[in-house]
Amino acid sequence: MNRNLLTIMMVCAMIAWGMSWSSIKIMNGYMPTAELVFTRYAITAIALFFVVLLLRLRFFIDKKSLIIAILTALITVIYGYVVFLGTELGTASLAGALINALSPINTFIIMAIFYKRKIEKLDMFALGLGFAGTMLMLGAWRLDLSKIFTAYNLYFVLGAWLWSILTVAISKATINSIVFSFYMYFFTTLFALLFIDVGAFNLADTDARFWINALFVSVISTAIATTIFFLGSKRLGANYVSSFMFVTPVSAIAFGAYALGEKLELWTIIGAVAAIAAVYMLNRIGVFSKKR
Repeated sequence: MNRNLLTIMMVCAMIAWGMSWSSIKIMNGYMPTAELVFTRYAITAIALFFVVLLLRLRFFIDKKSLIIAILTALITVIYGYVVFLGTELGTASLAGALINALSPINTFIIMAIFYKRKIEKLDMFALGLGFAGTMLMLGAWRLDLSKIFTAYNLYFVLGAWLWSILTVAISKATINSIVFSFYMYFFTTLFALLFIDVGAFNLADTDARFWINALFVSVISTAIATTIFFLGSKRLGANYVSSFMFVTPVSAIAFGAYALGEKLELWTIIGAVAAIAAVYMLNRIGVFSKKR
């Protein structure tokens, strides 16, 4: 696949991730978290099953990719619960911002330690710029420090590390990204099933509003956008694909301003520009350039 096309697809995927935050918030009011996690990943696995059939791909998976799929599925379930616990017990406004700001930094650290990937000065500057941009968008200086530095907010830090490990692990899978995504979310659904009371599971109280948001989160944001992220991990490398996560808070804030009427401040715009600049610097490529 052409690198420039994949770059554009990555940006679109991160925009979808940002938009999904509002949908997830809406879904939270309908059922317990364990049931939401199961429902989300079950829909994702079903959607990917039909995508594999539609594209006439083989369901074959080699031993190495199978092991990675099972391990990443376990990480995905833990990640989901870690983020929920942090949001429930900690400072909710920090959840998405910290995870998306720290994950690219953590990924670079993992690659440097385990894969001897040298971190250049420009990389360090760009990662710092992306983190600073995210904090500007969040308006971190206005938050209550006594609430920020709590044990519960360590869930967000753990969540960022889990996603970084997931990104690196997925980049090592050797099969088609769509097929890999199907198996990963299939196993994720099985793991999530262990945490719900099957007898009490009931979708009767859901309505069209729930299902519109559930389908967006499960199909658009997870099945499609996350599969693009996985494809990017394999083609562009875990380091550079993780840098696109700085785009996610930008899209979330922009969507919130458009759909929810949230106010856009000067610092928010400056932070968004800084985050986008960090993505450009880390990838060192223009949209229309021919090679890296």
